[in-house]
Amino acid sequence: MAQLAGHDIGYIALTGALHAIGSSGGPPQIPLNLLGDFGGGGTYLVIGVLAALREADRTGRGQVVDAAIVDGTAHLLAGTHMMLATGTWQDERGVNLVDGGAPFYAVYETSDGRHMAVGALEPKFYAELLVVLGLDEDPAAQHDRTRWPLLRERIAGAFTGRTQSEWAQAFSASDACVAPVMSLREAAGHPHLKARGTVVEHDGVLQPAPAPRFSRSPTTLGSPPPVPGLHTADVLKAWGVGDAEALLTSGAAVQTAAV
Repeated sequence: MAQLAGHDIGYIALTGALHAIGSSGGPPQIPLNLLGDFGGGGTYLVIGVLAALREADRTGRGQVVDAAIVDGTAHLLAGTHMMLATGTWQDERGVNLVDGGAPFYAVYETSDGRHMAVGALEPKFYAELLVVLGLDEDPAAQHDRTRWPLLRERIAGAFTGRTQSEWAQAFSASDACVAPVMSLREAAGHPHLKARGTVVEHDGVLQPAPAPRFSRSPTTLGSPPPVPGLHTADVLKAWGVGDAEALLTSGAAVQTAAV
């Protein structure tokens, strides 16, 4: 299929990843284009290039890096395939441990229509979740699937009793692994991300800071995004157009001033 057109949604559909994401009984949910284009594609390409450069340093020989998006996405599913092979994962959506099937690894609505993300997988985290929510459930019965429907109702009922802000404060110093679901703009102001400078405003544009970070090689944000026509003269000269200035003076080409 190398010569056929495609996009992220189709690539992850072929690998089984799209099938695995979504609520039980509902349609597959699209994880933006993070899983295929960026995760299975771009990330694996960078890994491949770095590995090939390392090998070239050692052997003096180069090689082609074949980083298909379907390959990388399928490789990201290695852990899921492991659970499928051992019978601990069902090949359907929303009924498994980390796909929203477990009531202690799910998203719940608060009284103001916002949401909280719950990831209390381990026993001690689950026990802490029950304490903060004020539920008298037996922590030892966490994996009793027969109780999951009732447990989900009780957890959902508890979260509807307060606003997202109130729950965020209640869980702020807790190891229950619960976090407020922030919007893209709100994320920049979250105390943890703000302290790290994870999302910043640079030249009037809200954007993520460079990642990862290095102890000896500090990363910096580049120049501001150009407006159309900002580099007209430079581009014309790079193309070997000898009369670039005359074209600009006559109005045949337009150079935009920096803002």
